[in-house]
Amino acid sequence: MAPDVTRERIAALPKAELHVHLDGSLRPATMLELAEVQGVTLPASDPDGLAKAMNAGDSRNLGDYLDKFATTLSLMQEPEVLERVAYELAEDSAAENV
Repeated sequence: MAPDVTRERIAALPKAELHVHLDGSLRPATMLELAEVQGVTLPASDPDGLAKAMNAGDSRNLGDYLDKFATTLSLMQEPEVLERVAYELAEDSAAENV
């Protein structure tokens, strides 16, 4: 990075979100909590492991990629859950100055 461009300066700049999916934005800790309450089995049992397991970068094909969304969608079938994850996405975006 150029000397006057720091992580702090970038973090402070206002940003706009151009494209985000709610079902791809769940916090791992929230997923774990929801899965416990709903009896859903997840691919990992701790936030770091779940974040790694849900990363779509290792997808070999579209099916692998979409399987990640099947996991999150299975947790998002109640109105109060949708409200919670939408609120958390708004919090996370605000923290990133979006």
